[in-house]
Amino acid sequence: MAQPTVDASARSQRAPDAPGYGPLRFSEVVLRTLHFERLREWYRTVLGVDPYFERTPTAEDLANAIPGLSRAADLRLCFFRVHLDYPYTQVLGIFQVPDLADAPSTTPGLHHLQLRHAALGDLFDRYERLKAAGITPHRTANHGPGTSFYYHDPDGNMVELSAANFATEAEYLAYLASDAYRANPSGLEIDADEYVARYRRGVPQAELVRIGGGAA
Repeated sequence: MAQPTVDASARSQRAPDAPGYGPLRFSEVVLRTLHFERLREWYRTVLGVDPYFERTPTAEDLANAIPGLSRAADLRLCFFRVHLDYPYTQVLGIFQVPDLADAPSTTPGLHHLQLRHAALGDLFDRYERLKAAGITPHRTANHGPGTSFYYHDPDGNMVELSAANFATEAEYLAYLASDAYRANPSGLEIDADEYVARYRRGVPQAELVRIGGGAA
C-alpha cells in the first residue's frame, strides 16, 4: 500500500527528537481503582481484548511489601495490550489500591485518555458493538481534525474513542495548523446515531466531517 505523501510543512509540526536522546512514544497508562473486577470487565468490553497479564499478590508478596511504594508485585493488577510495535508498546494497566479513597472527579490528575482507530468506519463499528452491550457515550463531537466519542468508565474516568477525519497525514496536520481549528478546537457536537447512519448510507467522508463551509 502506498504511503501518504507528507510535505515539509507537515514534517515541521512533528516533535523533534531531544538532542542526545532517542525518540519517545507514549507507552503505558495505569489506572488506580478500588473496584478491580468491574473496571477490568469494562475495559475488556471496550477494548475487545482480554488482559495479557493478570496477577494477585501472594501472602509472601504482601509480607515483603515496602511501605510508601506502590509496586506491581504488591497489588492486584492486569495489563491490556492496545498496540505492539516492538520495541514500542501501548499498554493500559489497572491497579487495585486497597487504601485508595473514592476521589471526586474534580481532583487534580488525569483529565481523559484517548484511544484512536485507524479509520472512521472502525470507530463506528466499535460504537455500535458497545451500544449493543449497553455502553454509550456521554458526548460525541466532530473536532475538525478528528471525530470523537467520549465515555465514562465505572470509576468515572473519561475515555475518548476517536478517528482521524482525513485520509492523509498532510491534510490532518494542515487542519491542526489552520485558523479554523485555532478559533474552535472543540468543533461541533454531533448526534452519534445520525452521524453513523449518514456514513452507513454512503455519504462521502469528506462531506460527513465538513465543518461550516470549509473542509474539515
